[in-house]
Amino acid sequence: MATTRRYRSFFWPVVLIVIGIFALLVELNVVSSDRLYRLADLWPLILIVIGLELITRRALQGTAVDVAAVLILVLAAGSAVAYVSLGPAVPGGIHTLDASEPIGTLNAAALHVEVGAVTMTVQGDSSLGSDLYKAHIEYSGPKPTITFDKSTGDVRISQEGGFAFFGNRRVVLDVQINPAVTWGIDINSGAATDTLKLGAIRVTSIELNTGASREEITLGPPKGMVQITINGGALTVHVHRPNGIAASAQVSGGAVNLTGDGRQARGIGSKSWQSDGFDTAADGYRIEVNGGASNVTVDTATPSA
Repeated sequence: MATTRRYRSFFWPVVLIVIGIFALLVELNVVSSDRLYRLADLWPLILIVIGLELITRRALQGTAVDVAAVLILVLAAGSAVAYVSLGPAVPGGIHTLDASEPIGTLNAAALHVEVGAVTMTVQGDSSLGSDLYKAHIEYSGPKPTITFDKSTGDVRISQEGGFAFFGNRRVVLDVQINPAVTWGIDINSGAATDTLKLGAIRVTSIELNTGASREEITLGPPKGMVQITINGGALTVHVHRPNGIAASAQVSGGAVNLTGDGRQARGIGSKSWQSDGFDTAADGYRIEVNGGASNVTVDTATPSA
């Protein structure tokens, strides 16, 4: 019984270490976050580890059981890191899909995206003319679907089986949206690298639900108090707003690093910040981030093209 308790005590520390390693590699740009979908390939490794541990616990005794258990878990973790970091980014063929729809009489629209691992760019483009949006998708796995409700302005992009545990899924998505209408944005994804260039867009809300991700969001002048919500695991979030626009940020979860207009707060649990005059501002952005490990920056800088 004591041996079983010691063995079980190793499992979760190793899991936390592996998660931390992947978060660090993504943060340092050693591994692109869109490679993390490859972890789904490793589900047989769990069965192998369990089998080896059962054999070890029956064949060995005393401290040798603990040593063998640790070695098996470390080797499995190292193999997972190597496979994700060094393996090919996208096995199989790559396909493309293009779509667009006319703006008609719409004055408001919403973009809904539901995919697995994704590299995504959403950008306002005033040259779209009569088109509400244009989407270009490069994908592996099942063909994505794009639907459009011309009565509500809802644009939906999804990939069936995007969150499947078996097989590889990856999407590169480039969406241009027309700034002639207001937009709500709702994105559900796995591992993601998202660039939202919305300086020319009046957004009504933004909600991102993701795994390990890097979010680069550039905003324009708001109308009213606009809610931005980001939920995920290991998150790196950079939000850029125009100079003089009020903003607040509430970040909660595990390890938190929050920087608002150059003022930094670090800790475990929850941190908050708001710009000068936020309490009395009629227009601004209210940012909420919930994640395991979150590195969040809110500033008035505009990143170079």
